[in-house]
Amino acid sequence: MLDIQTGEDVETLYRMVQIKGGKRVDKFRTTDIKRALRFHRWYVKRYGEGLLMEILPKHKVYDWKEKRVEYSFE
Repeated sequence: MLDIQTGEDVETLYRMVQIKGGKRVDKFRTTDIKRALRFHRWYVKRYGEGLLMEILPKHKVYDWKEKRVEYSFE
């Protein structure tokens, strides 16, 4: 996925979520969009209901106390 502000390619996490009865259930997660869409197509064909796709970019988190850089999807 391309970042709009910087124009560089950012790694993203594609998460398929089912919301049923007010609860969120993670069904599938991957960093490849083609695998996510293929899973969704299979899931709809098998169960007859769709899933919500969340797209989470990778963020850089700097811990100033430990002087360490970590990356997270959130």
